[in-house]
Amino acid sequence: MAAAANIAQGSRGFVSDVFAAVTLGLIAGWYYILVCLFPILAYAACVHRSASAAVALAMLVADACLPYAPPALAPNAFGRSWVFDAWRAYFGWEMVVEQPLDPSQRYLLAEFPHALYPIGQLLSYGVIEHISQHHKVSGVVASVLLHTPVLRHFYYATGTRAADAKSIQRILAEGGNAAVVVGGIAEMFMDTSDAERIFLRQRQGFVRLAMREGAHIVPIFFFGNTRTMQKLNSPLLRAISRKVKASIVLFYGRWGLPVPFRHPIKMVVGRPIVVMKSAQPTEDDVAETLGRVVDAIAALYAAHRPAWETRPLVIE
Repeated sequence: MAAAANIAQGSRGFVSDVFAAVTLGLIAGWYYILVCLFPILAYAACVHRSASAAVALAMLVADACLPYAPPALAPNAFGRSWVFDAWRAYFGWEMVVEQPLDPSQRYLLAEFPHALYPIGQLLSYGVIEHISQHHKVSGVVASVLLHTPVLRHFYYATGTRAADAKSIQRILAEGGNAAVVVGGIAEMFMDTSDAERIFLRQRQGFVRLAMREGAHIVPIFFFGNTRTMQKLNSPLLRAISRKVKASIVLFYGRWGLPVPFRHPIKMVVGRPIVVMKSAQPTEDDVAETLGRVVDAIAALYAAHRPAWETRPLVIE
C-alpha cells in the first residue's frame, strides 16, 4: 500500500512566491543571462576600456575553466533549507513513497521525465533522502553544467556530480544512492502536448551499470514536470544539443521569461526493482531488466496519475 508523504512546503505568501519566481527564473534562465552578459562585458572591456568589465569577464572565464571537484557525499542540508521549502511551496509539492528503501542496499534512482527543465528533480533535493532512511543521495547532471560560471557553485552546494558512469560508480562505492534522469536531453525535444512522453526503451546503459554494481533500480515519476515550461521548436538546436551533449533549447514560462509556470508537481517513488549483480551482464539479462523498468514506470503512472493529468503515457 502506498504511503503518502507530504513534505514541508514552507509558508505560502506573496514574498515567498516572489522569491521563488525570481530565484527559479535565475537558475533556469542562467544561460540566457550568460549569452547576454558575455558580449556586453567583452564590448565594454575592449571598446570602452572598462577595467571593471574586464575583471568581471576574466572572473567568469576563470570560473568556467576551474576543475570541478566532486562534493563530499553528505546529507543535503541546502536541500532541506527554507529556500527549497519556498520553491516547493510555489508548486504545491506532493511526494508519495510506495515502499521505504532498505538502508543496507544501494540504489540507482531512475527519474522521469526530464522535461524542458527537470524542476521536480531539483525540488526533491534534500527530501529524497527520506525514502532511503536518510541515506545519502547524490544527483547527477551533464558535466557542462558543472563548468558553467556561477551556476556550478549552486550544483556543488546541492552535492551534485557529473552524469557519467565513473561518477555514479563512485557514489555507489561511497555508500550512497545515485539519482539519474534517464531520458536526459532526448526528452527535452519530445512533444508532450497530447501525451506524457519519456525516452526509456533504448536506455540500456543505466541498467547495465546497476547490474554491474548490484544496485536495485527505483522508478520515480514527477507528474507536472512537463507543464512548467514551454519551448520554441528548432531541429537545428536539437542536432547541436545532441552533438555537444548539452541542452540548447529556447524555453519560456510565465510572462515570456524563464520563470516556471506554477503547476502542481507530484513526485511518486515506486517499489524497488530487484537487480541481480553481474560483472558481465548479458544482453538478454539487460533487456529483461529494462523491460521490468518499463513495466514499473507504466504501472506507476497508471496508479498515481493525478486528476489534473489527463494525458496518456507514451514510453519510447
